[in-house]
Amino acid sequence: MILRQRIMKGREYFWVYIIECDNGAYYTGYTDDLARRYYLHLKGLSGSKYTRSFKPVRLAQCWRIFSTKGDAMKVERLIKKIGRKRKESIIDRPGILLEIVSEHLQASINIKPFDPAKIEEESKKIHGNSK
Repeated sequence: MILRQRIMKGREYFWVYIIECDNGAYYTGYTDDLARRYYLHLKGLSGSKYTRSFKPVRLAQCWRIFSTKGDAMKVERLIKKIGRKRKESIIDRPGILLEIVSEHLQASINIKPFDPAKIEEESKKIHGNSK
């Protein structure tokens, strides 16, 4: 399955994502398998105490980072630092994350937005609809 592969045309990628929680807050993370990680958040099985306390409502946005794990972590940290209004703007217009990363990290990182609905669907297919 394309979504679960880490190797794409010989290049490794990681995911950075934003989850909207039931308290209205946004949780940001990174992973190498987003469908699996999102499922763990939904079921309260992830290592995140935050999403165990405040249940995920939806996967608000996600991006593939065609670079190193370190770069994915830098992008995650940057998103965590920005204010709520700016987070909402990158959720609504995911392509602007590349501009924000270039401006704040002064780095050229290959970032591609991805449809969060496809990840949610993939997570259901992989792990079923068990409650």
